[in-house]
Amino acid sequence: MPLFFSALLALLLVALSALFLGRWFVVRLATKWCQRKLQAELKIGSFFWIQNVSLKFQQHQQTVEIDSLWISSKLLSHDLPRYVALCFGEVRIRTDLQKVSGLFAPFSQSTGVHQKELSFSPSLLKIFCQLFSVHVDSINIMVLKVATSESLWHIQIRESSFLLDSDEKRLKCEVSLNQINSKVLKSGQLEDTCLAELSLALKLCLEVGISSRQLKSITVGMWTLHAELHEGLFHSQLLRPGPSLAPKPVPCPEVTENWAEPTLPGLYLLQQLPDQVKVKMEITSVVLSMNSQKRHLNWTLKLLHFLYHRDEDQLPLRSFTANSDMAQMSTELLLKDGLLLSQSRQRIVCLNSLKASVQVTTIDLSASVVLNTCIVHYRHQEFAQWLHLLALETQESSSSGFKQRKKSCIPS
Repeated sequence: MPLFFSALLALLLVALSALFLGRWFVVRLATKWCQRKLQAELKIGSFFWIQNVSLKFQQHQQTVEIDSLWISSKLLSHDLPRYVALCFGEVRIRTDLQKVSGLFAPFSQSTGVHQKELSFSPSLLKIFCQLFSVHVDSINIMVLKVATSESLWHIQIRESSFLLDSDEKRLKCEVSLNQINSKVLKSGQLEDTCLAELSLALKLCLEVGISSRQLKSITVGMWTLHAELHEGLFHSQLLRPGPSLAPKPVPCPEVTENWAEPTLPGLYLLQQLPDQVKVKMEITSVVLSMNSQKRHLNWTLKLLHFLYHRDEDQLPLRSFTANSDMAQMSTELLLKDGLLLSQSRQRIVCLNSLKASVQVTTIDLSASVVLNTCIVHYRHQEFAQWLHLLALETQESSSSGFKQRKKSCIPS
């Protein structure tokens, strides 16, 4: 009998040693892979459990920290949508916006992975989607230098879940964020100034074609959206296009030579949308605050519903413009119970319902607008300060754009 217990103890020690050695080997491989491919330093605080995981990109001053990581099963928690769940505790992300552009460059250049090497079996993908899901308790994101060198963008997300589903033709990704709180802050000499605040609940669903790898459908649902835009936001650089987003200057001789035939402004935008788009917003509130003048505008909307569907397989509307056809599509926009109030709670705009729709078939285009009880009471004293602020911003942006165009036209 003592010999049996000795053998059992020896087997147990061997099993534990093999487990610890295997874990050390896996962590070692992961650390080397992060250093070689991502140029990042990976650290795991606890040896026995996966806790206090830190991933630091030294070159770009960006860090990702995970408080804890574990695997759960539907046998233990019946609320899980899949059989196996990868669960995260608190995830903290800290990044610098001025250095984020070069984050993925080392990865893309060093990996050298081609698109053919990333091919996968649709049947295996379907099985994987039916088995696994990802859940995160909380995500804290801090983005430095958003508008200026003294600005900070803080995002807090609670109770997130990520699900995948596949029918071997399309891959469906569903993201659910129960609560999002976001603030943009700017440090001053005396105190910190809040530029913007945002809170909402979000559900996002994307459908991608497996063979074409193109976005086919997008569905967005938002609830209890509350946004506050303060006066400092309009004076900052946040709303102005950066150097990468600004239109590139064109040499002056080529401007007059490459005039294209004019097209409708919204036609190109509609063609860039996926085949199906659904947006639903319930209980929306937006506040424009001007603290220097002690004025604010409050816009509330009970429901916004937008539907868009395009059918590329059917015959399009021929020669809609001189140089393009228009595919069959239908668009619908619905607004309900909109109200714009001043700081004295006086009604400026009162909207009961607005429904607009556009439908394109093979032979014609039809549009309709149904407006029910819209009252507009314009008060110039409420809008004068805002119009003056917008005029200053428009003048500054146009003057900067004129300087760039003038500089590009000067011969070298």
